Amino acid sequence: MTYPPNGFPREFFDDLDPEDYVRAFSKFGEVKERPAVLKVPQCDSLSEGIWLKFVENQQTTATFRKKMELWRDVYRIVRNLTFNAHFKHDPRNFPTFGLQVVGSTMSGFGSNTSDVDMCLLVRGSEVDQRYEAVDKLQVLYGALSATQWIDNVELIYAKVPILKFRDPKKSLEVDLNCNNFVGIRNTHLLYCYSQADWRLKPLVLVVKLWAHFHGINDAKNMTISSYSLVLMVIHFLQCGLEEPVLPILQQMYPDKFSNTTNILHVKINEVLPSWQSKNKESIGDLLIHFLEYYAYKFDYSENAVSIRTGGTIPIKSAAAYKSVKNDPHQWKYLCIEEPFDRTNTARSVYDRDTFDKIVGIFNVSSRRLQASRNLEEIFAPIPDTDARAMAVVLR
Repeated sequence: MTYPPNGFPREFFDDLDPEDYVRAFSKFGEVKERPAVLKVPQCDSLSEGIWLKFVENQQTTATFRKKMELWRDVYRIVRNLTFNAHFKHDPRNFPTFGLQVVGSTMSGFGSNTSDVDMCLLVRGSEVDQRYEAVDKLQVLYGALSATQWIDNVELIYAKVPILKFRDPKKSLEVDLNCNNFVGIRNTHLLYCYSQADWRLKPLVLVVKLWAHFHGINDAKNMTISSYSLVLMVIHFLQCGLEEPVLPILQQMYPDKFSNTTNILHVKINEVLPSWQSKNKESIGDLLIHFLEYYAYKFDYSENAVSIRTGGTIPIKSAAAYKSVKNDPHQWKYLCIEEPFDRTNTARSVYDRDTFDKIVGIFNVSSRRLQASRNLEEIFAPIPDTDARAMAVVLR
């Protein structure tokens, strides 16, 4: 079997072979070869530390293979819904479903402990998330609950409903949505960014680990989602330096990365022409500048992060954008534009004290790293009172 050209499982995909997907993504999967600039004797200890932490925590080929095996097994359950006579739903309402793995598993930014994000595809257009999506997920909930090798099945009724479950044998947690196409589009976009410059993946993973250590990487607790952190790093590498590290892909390829592109034509592991940055800074220096950028330089009161434009956009403009999903009230303290549906991916940061803590942690971490050039210094605890006090001083 060959890798599906559009990135989706074929109909009646019982022969889905995880090894085909492992091979298809192997070129851009687990990084084992040390970049040439890190082989020279002059390599600085900070860059070395970032690289070693990245290698230690990145998603391995073995973990990716387990996730592809789980995808195959869940897809077989999904496919059987169409024909299972035990369900009372009219089969005409259940076309042969598709199932796509999205998120960090496929984008190149996954850690070895990342959950699996999946998207149930029921048709080629958006569905009403309050009714149709819930209906389809409820049916799948029943099927998964009756499957012996799956446990902890839970349907979360949210703006985008999520079906959560676990494969205990593989130790994998899954979040599954229904027809949320923006997740497929941004996985494709981030995958292409991950191939643009080798420094991006180590920076993103270390930033995620740093944010998680300090308790600011959890949207459920009013802090920053992993997706928002990736957008923050990309934005900084587009416009926060004298010479950009990354291009602006949505300007270079407007038809390819459009919100109106047929979702069936999106190939997640697409290979774009290579990008050569004139910026030659080390990953150590880039991490120092990243923390400095969000500690002192970024104007949170006026601007929103926008990788779509490769810069910032006024918060007022972002909030005024007319769309079904965009709400002016979601643009509060930390504003990060989703590059396709133009909502605020950081709308979870709606509490002033929590926002102050986030900015303060950026500030204290920036000071520590600049003074020491020792990666472990930013993985030392920062009392909440110190972080918030520093943020208040900076207002």
